[in-house]
Amino acid sequence: MQTGFLTYLNEAKAVWLRDLRSEFRTRYAINAILMFAFTTLIAVSFSLGSFRIAENDKPFLYATLLWIILVFSALSGLSRSFVKEEEARTIDILKLSANPIAVFLGKLFFNLTLLLTLEVLIVPAFVLFMGYHIQHPGYFVTMIITGGLGLGAGTTIVAAMIARANVRGALFSALSFPLLFPLMIIAMKGCEKAALAAEIAGWHEVKIALAYIVIMVTVSVMLFPIVWEE
Repeated sequence: MQTGFLTYLNEAKAVWLRDLRSEFRTRYAINAILMFAFTTLIAVSFSLGSFRIAENDKPFLYATLLWIILVFSALSGLSRSFVKEEEARTIDILKLSANPIAVFLGKLFFNLTLLLTLEVLIVPAFVLFMGYHIQHPGYFVTMIITGGLGLGAGTTIVAAMIARANVRGALFSALSFPLLFPLMIIAMKGCEKAALAAEIAGWHEVKIALAYIVIMVTVSVMLFPIVWEE
């Protein structure tokens, strides 16, 4: 059993590295994600700069804007993990060369890499541009990480489902958003709480986000072989 698990991981690593090399050559997904994110961030920072926002309203407003930027930026590029296989006509080769679970894990690792890059660049810029004061930095960082993991877990299976559709971009967003909405609410609440001098004992939002990740990955692993072999 351990040998089989290691085989899955090795195949998943090979798929992940293959996608990274492809992305380094084209930079399609990362450029789409970062251009959307930075454009939205600049527009938001300049537009809100002309308004006087009460200090009590900033934690909620900034947490909401941050996750809107992160989620919709991610939706602009994460579907490429499977769409590019259809466009390059390499999907049949991938089906023959790797186990379905390994393919899913490799694509998930790739999407998580994109999300990590997005968060590392955008979150500090958002905090700087917006003057976002964080009272509990550890809780805030943990919420950003778990929210990003949940975002990747919730979108990878959808990307596989819409890869052969004609209107992939619109369909990807339409199917992903209902799945991500509960995670967004929890992530916004967690980041809002991190910006307040409030009690965070128990880290409830982080625990809920972790439960979301476990559920989404488990369901995706169960469904992916069916989606992949269609």
